[in-house]
Amino acid sequence: MSRERFVELMTPALIRFGQDLKSVLRVVEDPEMDDESRVAASGALLHVISSSGAIPGVRGVLRHLGDVLSIRLVLEDVRGRSPDAFQKHLQESPEMLEPLSDELDATREYLGDSVSVIEGVVKKFPKLNHQGHQAAACIEDTESSTWLYDAVHGALIDEIDFDEEDVVRELKQVDQILAPLSSRVRR
Repeated sequence: MSRERFVELMTPALIRFGQDLKSVLRVVEDPEMDDESRVAASGALLHVISSSGAIPGVRGVLRHLGDVLSIRLVLEDVRGRSPDAFQKHLQESPEMLEPLSDELDATREYLGDSVSVIEGVVKKFPKLNHQGHQAAACIEDTESSTWLYDAVHGALIDEIDFDEEDVVRELKQVDQILAPLSSRVRR
C-alpha cells in the first residue's frame, strides 16, 4: 500500500515540478520569510539546477524525484520556522503546499530509514555554491538573486518539462530508487 500511495502522490508532484520551482523562487524572494528558510530554499534551487541529484545512480524523471522530495523536506522546515509567511504561500500555491504533509508521510512510509539520505542532502543546501553563487548570497545580493531567477527559468526550459506519460511510465519503476538509497544509509 505504501508504494501505491507514494506513486499516487508523487505523480502530480513530478508533473507540476516546474511550477513548484517557481513557487520556491517566491519563497526565496519573500522578505516575510525568515532568512534561514530563504537560504535553505535558495540552496534547494541551486541543488536542482546543478543537476547533482539527491538519489544516487538514477536518471531521467526518477533523478528529479529526489529533487521533488528534497524540496518537500525544505518546505516542511519552512512551514515550521515561518508559519505565517508559509500560510500566505499556501494560498498562492495550494496545489503544491496542501498535500505537503501527506506527501511526506507517504515518502517516509515508503522509503523508511532511506529518507535519511535525502535529509542529509537537504542539510547541505544552506552551504551550497553553484557557479560561484552561494545560497546565502542569493537572498542578500541582487546580482546573485537575479542570476538564480534566470538560472531556474533556464532549467525549466532546458530540462524540467516532464510529459505526464513519461512521469507515469518512469514511476512504474520507482523501486529502482530503493537500492541506491539503502546502500547510502549503511555508510
